Amino acid sequence: MDPATLARMLRTRLVASPRPGAWLALVVRAWDADERGPAHWLVAAWAPGPTGLIPRLPEFAAIASPDRDRALAELFAHLPDGVVAHPVSTPHVDAALVAEIVLAVDRHLAPAQRDALAGFVAACRDADLAAIRARYTDREPGFERLVRGVLDGDADAR
Repeated sequence: MDPATLARMLRTRLVASPRPGAWLALVVRAWDADERGPAHWLVAAWAPGPTGLIPRLPEFAAIASPDRDRALAELFAHLPDGVVAHPVSTPHVDAALVAEIVLAVDRHLAPAQRDALAGFVAACRDADLAAIRARYTDREPGFERLVRGVLDGDADAR
């Protein structure tokens, strides 16, 4: 896609904030350029549901390289004509799931690309687990008091 066409698409088809009817679009770098080759980007989009809910699985998932412009061109190639999309980031959608979709369906991935995508998935899942451990707990103050009371009672009974 030539730069002028891409610039026009960015102006007319991406919206800065969510709005009714807008799709959600993810464009995220899966890995940087290295000995495996150029940088690769994951792209995906979710159609708005009639109730306002967004489905877990995107309408499409793809991989693009070597740069962000090519990734955006890939996004626009997959979006239906005329729809607008709101860009979202990984805290809002599951980029690892997008990578897993690409791994499952893209028959043209080279072994190095498969390894890099598997590494991306693992890194995302590790980050998810760290966030879960930081945010959630099984510690409930009332239950903790109950347990301490029972244990203290048992100690007194000996």
